[in-house]
Amino acid sequence: MPTLARRLGLTALILYGIGDILGAGIYALVGKVVHTAGQGAWVSFLVSAALAAVTGLTYAELSSRIPKSGGAAAYSAHAFKHPIMPFFVGLLVLASGVTSAATVSLALYGYLQVFFPVPQIPVAVVFIFLISCVSFWGIRESVRANNIMTIIEFLGLILVVIVGFVFASQKSGEELAKAVLPTKNLGFILSGALLAFYAFIGFEDTVNLAEESKNPTRDIPRAILTAVAVSTVLYILVVLAVLWSMSAQEAGASGTPLLDVLTKAGFPLPPWGFAAIALIAISNTGLANLIMSSRLLYGMADQGLLPRSLKAIHPKRRTPWAAIAAAFVVCVLLVLTGGVSVMAQTTSFLLIMVFIVLHASLIIIRKNEPVKEGVFRVPNCVPYIGIAISLVLALHVDPWAYFRAGIVLAVGGILYFGVFKNPHPKLTN
Repeated sequence: MPTLARRLGLTALILYGIGDILGAGIYALVGKVVHTAGQGAWVSFLVSAALAAVTGLTYAELSSRIPKSGGAAAYSAHAFKHPIMPFFVGLLVLASGVTSAATVSLALYGYLQVFFPVPQIPVAVVFIFLISCVSFWGIRESVRANNIMTIIEFLGLILVVIVGFVFASQKSGEELAKAVLPTKNLGFILSGALLAFYAFIGFEDTVNLAEESKNPTRDIPRAILTAVAVSTVLYILVVLAVLWSMSAQEAGASGTPLLDVLTKAGFPLPPWGFAAIALIAISNTGLANLIMSSRLLYGMADQGLLPRSLKAIHPKRRTPWAAIAAAFVVCVLLVLTGGVSVMAQTTSFLLIMVFIVLHASLIIIRKNEPVKEGVFRVPNCVPYIGIAISLVLALHVDPWAYFRAGIVLAVGGILYFGVFKNPHPKLTN
Protein backbone atom coordinates (compact mmCIF):
# COMPACT_ATOMS: atom_id res chain seq x y z
CA MET A 1 0.00 0.00 0.00
CA PRO A 2 1.54 3.38 -1.00
CA THR A 3 2.50 5.85 1.72
CA LEU A 4 3.07 9.61 1.74
CA ALA A 5 6.49 10.71 0.46
CA ARG A 6 8.81 12.08 3.15
CA ARG A 7 10.29 15.04 1.25
CA LEU A 8 9.97 18.03 3.58
CA GLY A 9 13.03 19.21 5.48
CA LEU A 10 13.25 21.69 8.35
CA THR A 11 13.44 24.81 6.14
CA ALA A 12 10.33 23.84 4.17
CA LEU A 13 8.43 23.11 7.40
CA ILE A 14 9.43 26.48 8.92
CA LEU A 15 8.32 28.35 5.80
CA TYR A 16 5.05 26.43 5.81
CA GLY A 17 4.48 27.31 9.47
CA ILE A 18 5.25 31.00 9.00
CA GLY A 19 3.08 31.08 5.90
CA ASP A 20 0.17 29.58 7.80
CA ILE A 21 0.48 32.13 10.61
CA LEU A 22 1.01 35.28 8.54
CA GLY A 23 -1.96 36.57 6.62
CA ALA A 24 -5.34 38.10 7.29
CA GLY A 25 -4.92 38.26 11.07
CA ILE A 26 -2.23 40.94 11.27
CA TYR A 27 -3.30 42.80 8.13
CA ALA A 28 -6.96 43.04 9.07
CA LEU A 29 -7.07 42.96 12.87
CA VAL A 30 -4.24 45.11 14.21
CA GLY A 31 -6.56 48.14 14.21
CA LYS A 32 -9.27 46.15 16.02
CA VAL A 33 -6.76 45.09 18.68
CA VAL A 34 -5.61 48.69 19.17
CA HIS A 35 -9.25 49.80 19.39
CA THR A 36 -9.82 47.26 22.19
CA ALA A 37 -6.52 47.43 24.10
CA GLY A 38 -5.38 50.96 23.22
CA GLN A 39 -1.69 51.68 23.65
CA GLY A 40 -1.31 48.32 25.39
CA ALA A 41 -2.00 46.46 22.13
CA TRP A 42 1.58 45.21 22.07
CA VAL A 43 0.97 43.55 25.45
CA SER A 44 -2.10 41.85 23.96
CA PHE A 45 0.09 40.40 21.23
CA LEU A 46 2.63 39.22 23.81
CA VAL A 47 -0.10 37.40 25.77
CA SER A 48 -1.34 35.79 22.56
CA ALA A 49 2.21 34.84 21.66
CA ALA A 50 2.60 33.20 25.09
CA LEU A 51 -0.45 31.01 24.45
CA ALA A 52 0.79 30.18 20.95
CA ALA A 53 4.25 29.34 22.32
CA VAL A 54 3.12 27.02 25.12
CA THR A 55 0.54 25.41 22.83
CA GLY A 56 3.25 25.06 20.20
CA LEU A 57 5.42 23.31 22.80
CA THR A 58 2.59 20.90 23.61
CA TYR A 59 2.03 20.25 19.90
CA ALA A 60 5.78 19.75 19.53
CA GLU A 61 5.94 16.98 22.13
CA LEU A 62 2.73 15.33 20.95
CA SER A 63 3.89 15.38 17.31
CA SER A 64 7.18 13.86 18.45
CA ARG A 65 5.41 11.12 20.43
CA ILE A 66 2.76 10.50 17.74
CA PRO A 67 4.32 11.46 14.37
CA LYS A 68 1.12 11.07 12.36
CA SER A 69 -1.22 13.44 10.54
CA GLY A 70 -4.51 14.32 12.20
CA GLY A 71 -3.45 17.00 14.66
CA ALA A 72 -5.49 17.62 17.81
CA ALA A 73 -8.18 15.07 16.89
CA ALA A 74 -5.60 12.29 16.58
CA TYR A 75 -3.86 13.25 19.84
CA SER A 76 -7.13 13.45 21.80
CA ALA A 77 -8.19 10.06 20.41
CA HIS A 78 -4.88 8.59 21.56
CA ALA A 79 -5.24 10.11 25.03
CA PHE A 80 -8.93 9.59 25.82
CA LYS A 81 -9.46 6.29 23.97
CA HIS A 82 -13.02 7.25 23.07
CA PRO A 83 -14.45 8.62 19.80
CA ILE A 84 -16.46 11.38 21.50
CA MET A 85 -13.39 13.54 22.10
CA PRO A 86 -11.94 13.52 18.56
CA PHE A 87 -15.48 14.00 17.25
CA PHE A 88 -15.98 17.23 19.20
CA VAL A 89 -12.42 18.38 18.57
CA GLY A 90 -12.94 17.87 14.84
CA LEU A 91 -16.26 19.72 15.04
CA LEU A 92 -14.63 22.68 16.83
CA VAL A 93 -11.79 22.82 14.31
CA LEU A 94 -14.36 22.67 11.50
CA ALA A 95 -16.40 25.48 13.06
CA SER A 96 -13.27 27.61 13.55
CA GLY A 97 -12.35 27.19 9.89
CA VAL A 98 -15.77 28.28 8.63
CA THR A 99 -15.88 31.19 11.10
CA SER A 100 -12.39 32.27 10.08
CA ALA A 101 -13.42 32.31 6.41
CA ALA A 102 -16.38 34.51 7.38
CA THR A 103 -14.05 36.77 9.36
CA VAL A 104 -11.69 37.47 6.48
CA SER A 105 -14.56 38.00 4.06
CA LEU A 106 -15.71 40.88 6.28
CA ALA A 107 -12.13 42.13 6.77
CA LEU A 108 -11.66 42.43 3.02
CA TYR A 109 -13.87 45.52 3.07
CA GLY A 110 -11.28 47.92 4.52
CA TYR A 111 -8.62 47.43 1.87
CA LEU A 112 -11.13 47.27 -1.00
CA GLN A 113 -12.19 50.80 -0.07
CA VAL A 114 -8.79 51.97 -1.34
CA PHE A 115 -9.86 51.04 -4.87
CA PHE A 116 -13.53 51.98 -4.79
CA PRO A 117 -16.33 52.39 -2.23
CA VAL A 118 -18.14 49.11 -1.63
CA PRO A 119 -20.83 47.89 0.80
CA GLN A 120 -19.35 45.44 3.31
CA ILE A 121 -21.95 42.66 3.51
CA PRO A 122 -22.59 42.21 -0.23
CA VAL A 123 -18.84 42.20 -0.89
CA ALA A 124 -18.29 39.60 1.82
CA VAL A 125 -20.99 37.34 0.34
CA VAL A 126 -19.57 37.71 -3.19
CA PHE A 127 -16.08 36.95 -1.88
CA ILE A 128 -17.26 33.75 -0.16
CA PHE A 129 -19.02 32.73 -3.37
CA LEU A 130 -15.87 33.30 -5.44
CA ILE A 131 -13.54 31.35 -3.15
CA SER A 132 -16.17 28.60 -2.98
CA CYS A 133 -16.07 28.44 -6.78
CA VAL A 134 -12.29 28.18 -6.72
CA SER A 135 -12.54 25.42 -4.12
CA PHE A 136 -15.11 23.63 -6.31
CA TRP A 137 -13.01 24.05 -9.46
CA GLY A 138 -10.23 21.98 -7.91
CA ILE A 139 -7.33 23.95 -6.46
CA ARG A 140 -3.97 22.25 -5.83
CA GLU A 141 -1.69 24.36 -3.68
CA SER A 142 1.94 23.38 -3.86
CA VAL A 143 4.62 24.19 -1.32
CA ARG A 144 6.14 26.59 -3.86
CA ALA A 145 2.87 28.55 -4.15
CA ASN A 146 2.61 28.71 -0.37
CA ASN A 147 6.18 30.02 -0.15
CA ILE A 148 5.48 32.73 -2.74
CA MET A 149 2.44 33.93 -0.79
CA THR A 150 4.50 33.85 2.40
CA ILE A 151 7.22 36.01 0.87
CA ILE A 152 4.68 38.59 -0.38
CA GLU A 153 2.97 38.82 3.03
CA PHE A 154 6.29 38.86 4.89
CA LEU A 155 7.80 41.63 2.73
CA GLY A 156 4.64 43.72 3.14
CA LEU A 157 4.98 43.58 6.94
CA ILE A 158 8.73 44.24 6.80
CA LEU A 159 8.01 47.34 4.71
CA VAL A 160 5.59 48.63 7.36
CA VAL A 161 8.14 48.01 10.12
CA ILE A 162 11.01 49.75 8.33
CA VAL A 163 8.98 52.76 7.21
CA GLY A 164 7.27 53.06 10.61
CA PHE A 165 10.54 52.89 12.54
CA VAL A 166 12.25 55.42 10.26
CA PHE A 167 9.28 57.77 10.72
CA ALA A 168 9.34 57.20 14.50
CA SER A 169 13.08 58.00 14.68
CA GLN A 170 12.14 61.67 14.27
CA LYS A 171 10.37 61.62 17.64
CA SER A 172 11.95 61.84 21.08
CA GLY A 173 12.41 58.82 23.32
CA GLU A 174 9.85 60.25 25.72
CA GLU A 175 7.23 60.53 22.96
CA LEU A 176 7.86 56.96 21.85
CA ALA A 177 7.61 55.60 25.40
CA LYS A 178 4.40 57.52 26.03
CA ALA A 179 2.85 56.14 22.82
CA VAL A 180 3.17 52.53 24.01
CA LEU A 181 2.37 53.05 27.69
CA PRO A 182 -0.78 51.00 28.44
CA THR A 183 -3.66 53.23 29.51
CA LYS A 184 -6.46 50.63 29.64
CA ASN A 185 -6.95 48.04 32.37
CA LEU A 186 -6.03 44.36 32.20
CA GLY A 187 -9.51 43.31 31.11
CA PHE A 188 -9.30 45.31 27.87
CA ILE A 189 -5.77 44.04 27.21
CA LEU A 190 -6.90 40.42 27.63
CA SER A 191 -9.88 41.03 25.34
CA GLY A 192 -7.42 42.45 22.85
CA ALA A 193 -5.26 39.35 23.33
CA LEU A 194 -8.14 37.11 22.31
CA LEU A 195 -8.50 39.16 19.13
CA ALA A 196 -4.74 39.17 18.56
CA PHE A 197 -4.61 35.40 18.93
CA TYR A 198 -6.46 35.17 15.63
CA ALA A 199 -3.26 36.46 14.01
CA PHE A 200 -1.32 33.46 15.36
CA ILE A 201 -3.75 30.79 14.20
CA GLY A 202 -2.14 28.38 11.79
CA PHE A 203 0.97 27.30 13.70
CA GLU A 204 -0.82 24.09 14.69
CA ASP A 205 -1.30 22.99 11.07
CA THR A 206 2.38 22.06 10.76
CA VAL A 207 1.78 18.81 12.65
CA ASN A 208 -0.38 17.60 9.75
CA LEU A 209 2.82 17.31 7.68
CA ALA A 210 4.35 14.78 10.08
CA GLU A 211 4.00 11.90 7.63
CA GLU A 212 5.59 13.94 4.82
CA SER A 213 8.63 15.27 6.71
CA LYS A 214 12.04 13.62 6.56
CA ASN A 215 12.60 13.65 10.33
CA PRO A 216 9.31 14.52 12.07
CA THR A 217 10.47 13.75 15.61
CA ARG A 218 13.23 16.34 15.33
CA ASP A 219 11.97 18.81 12.71
CA ILE A 220 8.25 19.29 13.53
CA PRO A 221 8.91 20.71 17.05
CA ARG A 222 11.68 22.98 15.75
CA ALA A 223 9.52 24.21 12.88
CA ILE A 224 6.55 25.06 15.12
CA LEU A 225 8.61 26.94 17.69
CA THR A 226 10.66 28.79 15.07
CA ALA A 227 7.53 29.84 13.17
CA VAL A 228 5.86 31.15 16.36
CA ALA A 229 9.04 33.00 17.42
CA VAL A 230 9.55 34.68 14.04
CA SER A 231 5.88 35.67 13.80
CA THR A 232 5.85 37.06 17.36
CA VAL A 233 8.86 39.30 16.77
CA LEU A 234 7.40 40.53 13.48
CA TYR A 235 3.96 41.20 14.99
CA ILE A 236 5.35 43.17 17.93
CA LEU A 237 7.46 45.28 15.55
CA VAL A 238 4.40 45.93 13.36
CA VAL A 239 2.28 47.00 16.36
CA LEU A 240 5.05 49.33 17.58
CA ALA A 241 5.32 50.83 14.09
CA VAL A 242 1.58 51.53 14.14
CA LEU A 243 1.53 53.03 17.65
CA TRP A 244 4.60 55.18 16.93
CA SER A 245 3.18 56.48 13.65
CA MET A 246 -0.29 57.52 14.82
CA SER A 247 -2.39 57.76 17.95
CA ALA A 248 -4.17 54.72 19.31
CA GLN A 249 -7.47 56.48 18.56
CA GLU A 250 -6.53 56.92 14.89
CA ALA A 251 -5.32 53.34 14.53
CA GLY A 252 -8.39 51.94 16.26
CA ALA A 253 -10.74 53.87 13.99
CA SER A 254 -8.90 52.93 10.79
CA GLY A 255 -9.83 50.02 8.57
CA THR A 256 -6.33 50.04 7.04
CA PRO A 257 -3.84 50.96 9.81
CA LEU A 258 -0.84 49.33 8.11
CA LEU A 259 -1.46 51.34 4.96
CA ASP A 260 -1.86 54.46 7.12
CA VAL A 261 1.67 53.96 8.47
CA LEU A 262 3.08 54.25 4.94
CA THR A 263 0.82 57.20 4.14
CA LYS A 264 1.78 59.18 7.26
CA ALA A 265 5.46 58.59 6.60
CA GLY A 266 5.06 59.82 3.02
CA PHE A 267 6.42 56.58 1.58
CA PRO A 268 6.29 56.72 -2.25
CA LEU A 269 4.09 53.67 -2.74
CA PRO A 270 0.61 54.16 -4.20
CA PRO A 271 -2.04 53.18 -1.65
CA TRP A 272 -3.38 50.59 -4.07
CA GLY A 273 0.04 48.89 -4.13
CA PHE A 274 0.02 47.98 -0.45
CA ALA A 275 -3.74 47.40 -0.48
CA ALA A 276 -3.16 44.76 -3.16
CA ILE A 277 -0.61 43.00 -0.92
CA ALA A 278 -3.09 43.05 1.96
CA LEU A 279 -5.88 41.70 -0.24
CA ILE A 280 -3.63 38.85 -1.39
CA ALA A 281 -2.90 37.94 2.24
CA ILE A 282 -6.55 38.14 3.28
CA SER A 283 -7.83 36.25 0.22
CA ASN A 284 -5.26 33.49 0.65
CA THR A 285 -6.30 32.99 4.27
CA GLY A 286 -9.99 32.88 3.35
CA LEU A 287 -9.44 30.38 0.56
CA ALA A 288 -7.27 28.12 2.73
CA ASN A 289 -9.85 28.14 5.52
CA LEU A 290 -12.75 27.34 3.20
CA ILE A 291 -10.84 24.52 1.52
CA MET A 292 -9.92 23.07 4.92
CA SER A 293 -13.52 23.37 6.15
CA SER A 294 -15.09 21.71 3.12
CA ARG A 295 -12.58 18.86 3.12
CA LEU A 296 -13.04 18.33 6.85
CA LEU A 297 -16.82 18.26 6.33
CA TYR A 298 -16.29 15.63 3.65
CA GLY A 299 -13.91 13.63 5.84
CA MET A 300 -16.28 13.59 8.83
CA ALA A 301 -19.16 12.56 6.56
CA ASP A 302 -17.00 9.79 5.14
CA GLN A 303 -16.44 8.49 8.69
CA GLY A 304 -20.16 8.59 9.41
CA LEU A 305 -19.92 11.53 11.81
CA LEU A 306 -21.94 13.90 9.60
CA PRO A 307 -24.75 13.26 7.07
CA ARG A 308 -23.60 10.96 4.28
CA SER A 309 -24.99 13.40 1.70
CA LEU A 310 -21.94 15.63 2.37
CA LYS A 311 -19.78 12.93 0.78
CA ALA A 312 -21.09 13.79 -2.70
CA ILE A 313 -18.26 14.35 -5.19
CA HIS A 314 -18.71 16.12 -8.50
CA PRO A 315 -18.08 13.57 -11.30
CA LYS A 316 -16.15 16.01 -13.50
CA ARG A 317 -14.32 18.29 -11.05
CA ARG A 318 -13.70 15.48 -8.51
CA THR A 319 -14.31 17.90 -5.62
CA PRO A 320 -16.71 17.53 -2.64
CA TRP A 321 -19.38 19.87 -4.01
CA ALA A 322 -21.96 19.17 -1.28
CA ALA A 323 -19.46 19.94 1.51
CA ILE A 324 -18.34 23.09 -0.33
CA ALA A 325 -21.97 24.22 -0.68
CA ALA A 326 -22.63 23.55 3.02
CA ALA A 327 -19.54 25.54 4.05
CA PHE A 328 -20.67 28.39 1.77
CA VAL A 329 -24.15 28.53 3.34
CA VAL A 330 -22.79 28.52 6.90
CA CYS A 331 -20.23 31.22 6.04
CA VAL A 332 -22.90 33.48 4.59
CA LEU A 333 -25.12 33.03 7.66
CA LEU A 334 -22.21 33.98 9.91
CA VAL A 335 -21.42 37.05 7.81
CA LEU A 336 -25.02 38.22 8.11
CA THR A 337 -25.04 37.89 11.90
CA GLY A 338 -21.73 39.36 13.12
CA GLY A 339 -18.87 41.79 12.60
CA VAL A 340 -15.12 41.26 12.19
CA SER A 341 -14.26 41.49 15.90
CA VAL A 342 -16.96 39.06 17.04
CA MET A 343 -16.04 36.64 14.25
CA ALA A 344 -12.35 36.76 15.12
CA GLN A 345 -13.07 36.26 18.82
CA THR A 346 -15.37 33.34 18.00
CA THR A 347 -12.66 31.70 15.88
CA SER A 348 -10.07 32.20 18.64
CA PHE A 349 -12.44 30.90 21.32
CA LEU A 350 -13.30 27.75 19.36
CA LEU A 351 -9.61 26.97 18.94
CA ILE A 352 -8.83 27.78 22.57
CA MET A 353 -11.35 25.09 23.53
CA VAL A 354 -9.45 22.69 21.25
CA PHE A 355 -6.15 23.69 22.84
CA ILE A 356 -7.46 23.00 26.35
CA VAL A 357 -8.24 19.44 25.23
CA LEU A 358 -4.81 19.27 23.59
CA HIS A 359 -2.94 20.23 26.78
CA ALA A 360 -5.05 17.78 28.76
CA SER A 361 -4.18 15.08 26.22
CA LEU A 362 -0.47 15.58 26.82
CA ILE A 363 -0.97 15.33 30.59
CA ILE A 364 -2.89 12.05 30.19
CA ILE A 365 -0.46 10.53 27.67
CA ARG A 366 2.49 11.36 29.93
CA LYS A 367 0.86 9.58 32.85
CA ASN A 368 -0.08 6.48 30.88
CA GLU A 369 2.86 5.97 28.53
CA PRO A 370 6.62 5.77 29.11
CA VAL A 371 8.90 8.28 27.40
CA LYS A 372 10.48 6.88 24.25
CA GLU A 373 14.07 7.56 23.38
CA GLY A 374 14.54 10.57 21.11
CA VAL A 375 11.13 12.10 21.90
CA PHE A 376 11.04 15.89 22.17
CA ARG A 377 10.06 16.68 25.76
CA VAL A 378 8.90 19.97 27.26
CA PRO A 379 8.91 21.01 30.94
CA ASN A 380 6.14 19.40 33.03
CA CYS A 381 4.54 22.79 33.70
CA VAL A 382 3.91 23.62 30.02
CA PRO A 383 0.48 21.94 29.51
CA TYR A 384 -0.75 23.32 32.84
CA ILE A 385 0.37 26.85 31.90
CA GLY A 386 -1.35 26.38 28.53
CA ILE A 387 -4.65 25.44 30.19
CA ALA A 388 -4.36 28.38 32.61
CA ILE A 389 -3.73 30.98 29.87
CA SER A 390 -6.52 29.49 27.75
CA LEU A 391 -9.03 29.72 30.60
CA VAL A 392 -8.03 33.32 31.41
CA LEU A 393 -8.54 34.40 27.80
CA ALA A 394 -11.77 32.42 27.54
CA LEU A 395 -13.22 34.59 30.33
CA HIS A 396 -12.82 37.72 28.19
CA VAL A 397 -14.83 36.61 25.19
CA ASP A 398 -17.67 38.60 23.66
CA PRO A 399 -21.00 37.05 24.77
CA TRP A 400 -21.89 36.39 21.13
CA ALA A 401 -18.80 34.20 20.82
CA TYR A 402 -20.04 32.08 23.75
CA PHE A 403 -23.44 31.84 22.07
CA ARG A 404 -21.96 30.68 18.76
CA ALA A 405 -19.69 28.14 20.46
CA GLY A 406 -22.70 26.87 22.41
CA ILE A 407 -24.59 26.30 19.15
CA VAL A 408 -21.66 24.30 17.77
CA LEU A 409 -21.54 22.09 20.88
CA ALA A 410 -25.33 21.65 20.89
CA VAL A 411 -25.37 20.61 17.24
CA GLY A 412 -22.47 18.27 17.94
CA GLY A 413 -24.33 16.71 20.84
CA ILE A 414 -27.44 16.14 18.74
CA LEU A 415 -25.41 14.55 15.96
CA TYR A 416 -23.31 12.38 18.25
CA PHE A 417 -25.94 11.13 20.67
CA GLY A 418 -29.07 11.38 18.57
CA VAL A 419 -28.11 10.63 14.99
CA PHE A 420 -24.74 8.90 14.83
CA LYS A 421 -24.78 6.46 17.74
CA ASN A 422 -21.96 4.30 16.42
CA PRO A 423 -19.06 6.55 15.34
CA HIS A 424 -16.36 5.06 13.17
CA PRO A 425 -14.20 2.83 15.40
CA LYS A 426 -10.89 3.91 13.82
CA LEU A 427 -11.16 7.24 15.64
CA THR A 428 -10.05 5.49 18.82
CA ASN A 429 -6.89 3.98 17.31
